[in-house]
Amino acid sequence: MRRFISLFFILLGSAVATTGLHAQILSQDSHSKLYGYKNTLGAWQIAPQYQYAYAFEGEQKRFAVVKVDKRWGCIDDCGNLIVRAIFQTKEQAEMCGKEWEKSDEPGRWVYPAQNKYDGRWGFVNYYGKWKFDPVYEAVGYYIGEEPMSFAAVKSGGRWGCIDRKGILIIDTIFLEQEHAEMAGRQWIFGQNYETWRYPTTDPKNPRRWGYVNYLGRWVVQPEYRRVDYFGDDHNYNYAHVQRYGRWGTIDRWGKVFSQLVFPTEAEAHDALRQYEHGRPIDEWRIPITKPRTSDVADTIGEELWGYVDFHGEWVISPIYQGASHFTNDTGLFATVKLDGYWASIHADGTLLSRNVFTLSSEAWQAGYEWDNDQGKNHNKEHELGHWLYPIQNPSTKAWGYVNYKGEWVLQPTFEDAKLFIYSWNNRAAPAKMDGRWGVIDHTGQFVVKNIYETSSEAYIKARIWSEKNKF
Repeated sequence: MRRFISLFFILLGSAVATTGLHAQILSQDSHSKLYGYKNTLGAWQIAPQYQYAYAFEGEQKRFAVVKVDKRWGCIDDCGNLIVRAIFQTKEQAEMCGKEWEKSDEPGRWVYPAQNKYDGRWGFVNYYGKWKFDPVYEAVGYYIGEEPMSFAAVKSGGRWGCIDRKGILIIDTIFLEQEHAEMAGRQWIFGQNYETWRYPTTDPKNPRRWGYVNYLGRWVVQPEYRRVDYFGDDHNYNYAHVQRYGRWGTIDRWGKVFSQLVFPTEAEAHDALRQYEHGRPIDEWRIPITKPRTSDVADTIGEELWGYVDFHGEWVISPIYQGASHFTNDTGLFATVKLDGYWASIHADGTLLSRNVFTLSSEAWQAGYEWDNDQGKNHNKEHELGHWLYPIQNPSTKAWGYVNYKGEWVLQPTFEDAKLFIYSWNNRAAPAKMDGRWGVIDHTGQFVVKNIYETSSEAYIKARIWSEKNKF
């Protein structure tokens, strides 16, 4: 009986010692600085030979990630290399180790790998055997599950996607990897083929932009200098594009919604909003200059202004040297510059006044007088023709006064003239004659003698006189 008990403990001790001998403990050799694995007795079980290493992992602690010759791979608990050290990151090698632990068939999954001889990228199984040859400038991980999975690949400076068989399913046309992967996800679900659009440039002329579908095929040809995104809402059909320095709007099929005539994207967007928000688009006007017909700036002559509607179509021809906005872009009058002078203009393009005003603000005031009359507000202060505006005769350089139409009411006989005091009962204005300032009434007669040095002195006298002399 004693012999039996002794034999039992001898066998048990041997088993414990054997277990200890196979236990792998990550350690670093103090002399070589390389990593290996020791057993519980402190002896090297796997010799120190790795530049870096991690502890054994997995459900049964059967593999460990190690670094050899600056690349990552995996070993089993006996030190056998089960994942070739070809990967650039620890995480890539770890993924392979987990596949090996599941006893999956090698090659069921493939991983990005770089050919160390020429720097090209391809895909390998976890043994490091090339599944898809290294012919790409860069690659990404596979996304999705069989049979619909893809990986982004870069060739010719552009990104596209291949499927699990290595077949190019999305043309290499995208500028960024994430853009190609966005297209790949659309391919997986087969959604929005008719409407998914993404901007990219022509490989032959990177300055020209257009739009492709998720297969990387051109839907809107690359003919624009700058473009906007359509967005993820596939019910929204419009995007802004620029050509020859001007902006307009197209739909998802490339049809022009508003002409490329707007100086800024914001103005093109504002034009689109008139339509989208159901505003009074028939009366909408915006001043712009006539666009160029090439990317080369036209330095001959000056830019001429006109007005377009929300479609970018001319409603008032570009014949003016300057133009102001209609009030809220739907008002009935604005100001334009013609032959160096300003006039007020109707929304239908007809002139409300002659072009005699030096400043746009003066022409605007004349238009404002006319506009108030359109409201049939016939109190005396808004009666048409009541207000007079000081104007200099271009030929004689003398000053006189015109009505809102730009017609002479007080002939240009003064050396200088200022605005009338704007109140119906106070019609007096500073005017200059014989080198001195005085005050005239609405008939052009001096009611305060021209004896003052400055117009400001005359203006004070005009206020005093007008308070005593009501019309």
